[in-house]
Amino acid sequence: MPKPTVGKRKATTGAANRGKKKGQGALRPGSALKHSNASSKPGRTTPKGETRVRKAGSHMRSESTIKRLQLYNSKPDRQRMKEQSLKPVRIQPDRRWFGNTRVIAQQKMQAFRETIAKGVEDPFSVVLKSSKLPMSLLRETEKASRMDLLSVAPYKEVFSKKRQQKRAKIAATDLESLREAADKKAEGYGTDAAALVDAAGMEKTEDFSGHAGEEIFNKGTSRRIWAELYKVVDASDVLVFVLDARDPMGTRCQQLERELRSRQKHVVLLVNKVDLVPTWATRRWIQELMKEFPTLAFHASITNPFGKNSLLNLLRQFGNLLKEKKHVTIGMIGYPNVGKSSVINTLKRKKVCKAAPVPGETRVWQYIALTKRLYLLDCPGIVPPSASDFEADCAKVLKGVVRAERLKTPSDYIHEVLSRVKKPYLLQRYRLSPETSWKDSEEFLTILGKKMGKLVKGGEADIDTAARIVLYDWQRGRIPYFTAPPEDDPASSDAKPEGEMAICLRSPAFTSLMRRTAVVKHPSCCRVWPLSEIRICFTVSRLPTISQPSSIFRASQLRKS
Repeated sequence: MPKPTVGKRKATTGAANRGKKKGQGALRPGSALKHSNASSKPGRTTPKGETRVRKAGSHMRSESTIKRLQLYNSKPDRQRMKEQSLKPVRIQPDRRWFGNTRVIAQQKMQAFRETIAKGVEDPFSVVLKSSKLPMSLLRETEKASRMDLLSVAPYKEVFSKKRQQKRAKIAATDLESLREAADKKAEGYGTDAAALVDAAGMEKTEDFSGHAGEEIFNKGTSRRIWAELYKVVDASDVLVFVLDARDPMGTRCQQLERELRSRQKHVVLLVNKVDLVPTWATRRWIQELMKEFPTLAFHASITNPFGKNSLLNLLRQFGNLLKEKKHVTIGMIGYPNVGKSSVINTLKRKKVCKAAPVPGETRVWQYIALTKRLYLLDCPGIVPPSASDFEADCAKVLKGVVRAERLKTPSDYIHEVLSRVKKPYLLQRYRLSPETSWKDSEEFLTILGKKMGKLVKGGEADIDTAARIVLYDWQRGRIPYFTAPPEDDPASSDAKPEGEMAICLRSPAFTSLMRRTAVVKHPSCCRVWPLSEIRICFTVSRLPTISQPSSIFRASQLRKS
């Protein structure tokens, strides 16, 4: 006969497990536990017709709400958090653990410094993996020299009890004698100055008025413009100096180039507007500028450019060489009105930057995406600080730094235009008769004003309007002019580099990629050479580094075989 207690327990367990399966909260058979209906238990039994998810109008907490409230009241087990499962660890028995690590001999360090210094200073080479190299070892720490004040003023003569107080040297004893001495010096100054002028062979010239005080000549030298330049320089990995082919040396900023060399920036010279000068002049200027930096000839035009492929290849090679950088930024800097924005538009084959044949069109820097890794930076034109005399102001006008319509007296600068341009070109440009002649700039402007119908009251020629027209034509390249390049020295022809155009190569695979293209434009002589006639050379020099060897790829050179 079965015991009644056991039967009760089974009945109770069965009633508790009614409607539940294994894994859903069902109790084991014979368990003394019962299902609780407490509000703090997620698996409690709910009244008939309700589920564990709270419905609208229900007064019971849902399962997620109960778990969240329990989380608020729970505390971390800090003792368990501090426990660490330690396993036996064995260290390799090696004597290197007890000696100096990552050391290098002094001779290898000196060789490393010399090799790296040559690679950094050479504008035709690129240092690979510069972020992993100890570049700080190049800069030797210079000890600050203390001021040797004791040699100037000994301690005893200044601070001791026997110090001597210096008296001021006064030549005059009273006011009358001081006035007489000043008058004598003033009389002698005039005679001495005249004698110095005569001895130097200088001639007295008339002073020009009305130009030195104009505010327009300070354009491009403000703090705002230079602040934009500093932003571009700091954000750029490669800086492209855009020069005017008519006056390459006049549109260079030597001070900025020296500063960039000290910052170890990659500099490339881009001679723009080569369509305004003869081919032989462009070739000589390229050869002359190649002695300092890699130089390319360029003609900015969206429809008919020149030198675009050469510039794109050079920028792509910088992208391949600087693989350690996620993005390579190329900054375009230079004088106003040299074509920086036009170069970017040419590379993009559409108008992405605002460009105009007048200076000051670009006012702030602008980011342009050329490829996924190459970015272009457009910068406002900058003007280096110069003297405030007439010659410096006239040079700014002829370089296109100043807008002609904002000049108060534009006729003052026509004399320099007439001295630089040959007379037949002016006669042809303004359709004057071959017998036309003039003595000075004022007479030329009078003839030109009457020819164009620019008159004022009384039938006289409007000189200022005619002068502005001449300056407009000068700045837009309608008047032919260019500075003559330096003549070739036959004695130094043997010392010239093998190639005339330098292009950095990363690997032979890139060379084979270039050879699959049709032609390449050679900027130094403005000719088109097939790649089958071009020999490509590159050298690799190994550096003695501490751990992993790196290399410097020197600039490869192209030359006709």
